[in-house]
Amino acid sequence: MNPHDPWLERIKAVTLPALLPQTSLPGPSAPLTDWIKVVSEDPLLAMLIFRYANRMMSNRQVLVRTLEHAVALIGSQRLIKLTENIPRLDPASTAFSGLQSTVGDSLVAASLMRQWFEVRQIPWTEADYWMTLFYNVGLWALWLLEPQMMDGFEFRAERGENRNKLIEGMIGISVRDWNDELCSHFQLPSIPETNTNEENKHIEDRIQPHKLSALKFFLPFSHELAYQVRQHWESEQLDTLFRTGEIALGLTEFRPMLKTWITSAAREYQLPQAATAARRLVAHQPPVSTRSVALRKGLREADWAWAEDISKTYATLHTRKATTTKPSAKPEPAKKTAPTAHTAETYRHSVNLNSLREVRRQFRNQKTWHSPVEIQESALFCLQQGLGLHRIVVMEHLKGYWQAFDHVGCDHYLLLKQLKLPVAGSNALQEFSRRVTAAWLHKDNRAKARKQLPDALFKAADDQDFFLRSFTIGREVTMMIYADAKGDPEPLGESDYRLFREFCADWNTALNRIRQ
Repeated sequence: MNPHDPWLERIKAVTLPALLPQTSLPGPSAPLTDWIKVVSEDPLLAMLIFRYANRMMSNRQVLVRTLEHAVALIGSQRLIKLTENIPRLDPASTAFSGLQSTVGDSLVAASLMRQWFEVRQIPWTEADYWMTLFYNVGLWALWLLEPQMMDGFEFRAERGENRNKLIEGMIGISVRDWNDELCSHFQLPSIPETNTNEENKHIEDRIQPHKLSALKFFLPFSHELAYQVRQHWESEQLDTLFRTGEIALGLTEFRPMLKTWITSAAREYQLPQAATAARRLVAHQPPVSTRSVALRKGLREADWAWAEDISKTYATLHTRKATTTKPSAKPEPAKKTAPTAHTAETYRHSVNLNSLREVRRQFRNQKTWHSPVEIQESALFCLQQGLGLHRIVVMEHLKGYWQAFDHVGCDHYLLLKQLKLPVAGSNALQEFSRRVTAAWLHKDNRAKARKQLPDALFKAADDQDFFLRSFTIGREVTMMIYADAKGDPEPLGESDYRLFREFCADWNTALNRIRQ
C-alpha cells in the first residue's frame, strides 16, 4: 500500500465544508450572478460545485474548467440547494483559522497570476484562475484532517523550518504529488500536460510567450510568494523571490510593484471571510512609498487611500482608547479566578485577541496536546502573535539561579539569551521561587523594583517595560517567563498585563495536566 493511501481514504471520509457562513448567501430570489459570486469567493464551496458538475460529465470524458460551465450544467435551483446544504466550519476552530489563511494565500496568488499575465501580455482565462486557485488544494485538505499538526508546522516554519518538508514527513509523499492526487480525486481543473493547437501555432509564430511554460513557472512562484509575504515582509526567502520576479517579469524593482499588486488583490475580493487574508497582507506591509509608480500603472488615488486606511486601522476588533489607569508597582500573586467582564478595554494594535482566545481554548482542552514541548512552542508563538510581545525568555530554577533555557526574539540580544539571575539577595526573586507570582516592571515602578531585583535583569531589559511570571509544576516552582514588547511603538498597558496573566494561568494549567 502506498504511504499516502491512508490520507486519501481519510479525506474521502470527510464531508467537505464551506468557509463562508450561510448568512453570507444571497436570498432565494437573488439573481444567479449573486450566487456565482459567492461560490467564486469561497474556494471550498467551489471545489464541491466543480466536483458535482464533473461527475455529471464523467461519461462524456469532458472536464469542466469554468464556474459558468459548472453552473450551466447543475442549474440554478440545484446550485442554490447544494450551496445551502453544505456544512460550515466553526469560526472558532483551528481548522477555520488555518484554512482562512491558506485559502487566502491561494486567492492572492490567483490575483497575482492574472496581473502578471497582463504584464507579459499572455491571455488570462477563467480556467487559468481555477487552475491557480486549486494548486494548493492539498494544504486545504490537511487543515481539515490535521489542524493541530498543521498549526504546529506553521509555527515551526515561522522559526525557519521548511513547511513542505514538515508536511511531507507527515504524509509520506511530496506536497506536489499530494496536490495532484487531490485534484484528480475531486476532479478539479489542473494544468494540462500539453498545449492546444492554437497555442502551439502562437508559439511557432512567436506572437506570444509559451503559456503552458508560464503557467508551470508562475504557479509555484505565485503561491510561494503569497505565503512568504504573509509570513514576513523582510526575509532571505522573500529577497530571493523578488530577484526571481525581476528576472521573470523584466522589472528593475519587483518589491515596490508587489505592494501595488497586493493592494489590487485585496480589493478584488469583497466578501469579508474570503478577503481577510488578502487584506492582512496590505495592512501588515511597510508604509507604501511607490505612489508615483502605482499611479503610472493605473492604480487610482482612491485605491491608495483605501490601502493606507486599512494599514492604520486593521488589527483586531478592539476598542483603542488612551488609558489613564495606573498599574500596580509591586509583584503580585497570579490570580486563578475567572476574568470579569471588561468594557472599553485598551489594546495595542499588535494584540490579536482571536489568536489568543484560540490558544487559550486549546490549553483548556486536555486532549489537544501531546507533549510539554508542543505546549511551550505554541505558548511562545502566541505570546508573540497573540499578545504582541517580541522578546521572550524562558528560565528554569536551578542550583540557586534563574537561568535561561529557551527564548524567542532574542537572537541579537546576548544578555537576554544568556540571562542568569541569582535568587539569593533578591526578595522579589525569592517570592517568584516560592509560589506563582507575576509582576509588571515599568518606568513608574522601576526605581523601586531595582532595589528588589538583580541589576543583571535590568541591564538585559535595556530600559524596556517587561512582564515576569513564575510557573508551578505540581507543587514546585520550576519555570519563569520574561517578556517585553521591544520595538512596538505602543507601550505595554494594564490590559496587556491582564491578558498576560490570564494566558500564563491557562498555560500553567496545560503543563500540569499533561504530566498527570
